[in-house]
Amino acid sequence: MMIYHADMSLTSVQFAVLGMLKLRPMTGYDIKQAYQKGPANFMPISFGQIYPALAKLGKEKMVQQDRQPGSRGSIRYFITAKGEEALREWLFSPRDPANYRELLLRLFFAAPPELTGLLGQVETFRKEEQARLRHYDDTRKWLDDAQARNPRLAIWKLVLEYGVLQSQCRVRWAERALAFMTNQARSKKQ
Repeated sequence: MMIYHADMSLTSVQFAVLGMLKLRPMTGYDIKQAYQKGPANFMPISFGQIYPALAKLGKEKMVQQDRQPGSRGSIRYFITAKGEEALREWLFSPRDPANYRELLLRLFFAAPPELTGLLGQVETFRKEEQARLRHYDDTRKWLDDAQARNPRLAIWKLVLEYGVLQSQCRVRWAERALAFMTNQARSKKQ
């Protein structure tokens, strides 16, 4: 069963398609199959999103198509120089990713020597999750003070704990990612 997220903008889908084509030329079907084994774990897309993205990218000259000889209507897509440039600009844009899925997508498609270009975005993500943890702590204190006699307090705190655990996990992941990226940068210099 596939879950589609409301925060999947067409732009993210287009960059996901460009990223897949940067790996190798593929048909729309190949893109979907390869994507399912990687980025779909954190940012799912459907066939219904892939083909309109390919059409738009084709109109913008970011991908080219090539009909396979002897195949029944199979069209293979290639990323163009314009598409590679657009993908690179998006990957390393100073604009922070819209959400954690977009951050993970950028990391997924960055080549190992390019990871240091995303250090700032991962650090921003870590700081945002730390701020969210402080907010949860303030909320917990407020609940204890203002709602101490409320019979629902334990349930509210249980629900709050979900957010706390999720943010703690994201902070730990960001710290690991930053350490990995920093080590990659050091080893590149040696």
